[in-house]
Amino acid sequence: MKYIDSGIEIVKRIESLGYQAYVVGGAVRDMLLNVETNDVDITTNMPIEEIKKHFDTKDTGSDFFSVTIYYLDNYYEITNFRYDMAYYDHRHPDVGLVNNYYEDSKRRDFTINALALDSNHNVIDYHNGLDDLNKHIIRAIGVADKRFQEDALRILRALYFSSKLDFNIEDATLAAIIKNKKLLSKLSHERIIYYVIKLLYSKTDKGIDYINKYDLFEYIPDYKLYLSMFKKEFDLNDINIYYYYYNKKIPPFAKKDEKRLMDKLDLLINSNFDNYVLFNNYNYYVRLKDVLRNIGIDTHNIDVRINNFKIRSIKDLAISSEEIAKKYNGSKIKKAIDLIIINILNDKLSNDYDSIIKFLKDEKI
Repeated sequence: MKYIDSGIEIVKRIESLGYQAYVVGGAVRDMLLNVETNDVDITTNMPIEEIKKHFDTKDTGSDFFSVTIYYLDNYYEITNFRYDMAYYDHRHPDVGLVNNYYEDSKRRDFTINALALDSNHNVIDYHNGLDDLNKHIIRAIGVADKRFQEDALRILRALYFSSKLDFNIEDATLAAIIKNKKLLSKLSHERIIYYVIKLLYSKTDKGIDYINKYDLFEYIPDYKLYLSMFKKEFDLNDINIYYYYYNKKIPPFAKKDEKRLMDKLDLLINSNFDNYVLFNNYNYYVRLKDVLRNIGIDTHNIDVRINNFKIRSIKDLAISSEEIAKKYNGSKIKKAIDLIIINILNDKLSNDYDSIIKFLKDEKI
């Protein structure tokens, strides 16, 4: 475990300076599950300002007693031992410092995430996390109902770890999740979609099964729609495009470029992939091809048609735009060019100068 070992080296250096330190959290859990990770966190009672004097650091939130160390080509987040005081908005706590890991561990979410590793690779386990890890159980630390009322994001984290690890959620923890599911509506779109996507692409669907069985997304119905339309082969970058296609609505957090793609998807489909629409929107068609294929569109036949186009851009016309502009004024210029392109694409007009001139004479533009 390369990164764990590097984390232990940091722990030893902190100890050599007279302080306590441990590798903590998911890295310890994953190590015990024989899963390699480069996301290694460290907790200590060494003041942040002292850490900055002895390590190559960058600030990640000194107000929350946290800093990031760069060591041996990896980043390690170091956080002071702390405890959470009053929570507000069911998400963010006021925090204070403590001087030992036991007090710090009580603020963590689940027993399997509160495991720590000391400088001798001994596992520190104050909440029977090893037993839960062996039993493949997700269990909240302390009173589960209180933990989810403090921070509603822990509900999504429980569901995610259930899917990621293929673990069951312990009964009291699950009961507290069901009781507090309404609090999910208090979370930001960014935090919800972050975990919804992690759930969708997890190794198993166990967390999603919990959501469906207990209607855990009752109060965030927009996100329930992701679960109903999702398939594992969907590219992550296209997830909101699929959402739009299947649910006929724009996700509340869709980006500007995604909305543009949604408009182009409608245009392509509603035109029945008309030659002229494909000609004008070829780059969007290429960008959306995987989506189109996954929703049942025969893109092979469309590709064959495109490859047989006699022209691929306005520059391929046998007559210049400037010459057409000499014959027409205003909006008639574009109308003439459009008619030429449409007829060439539909094999009703040859792309040669004389044929185009004759066509323009015959057309009443």
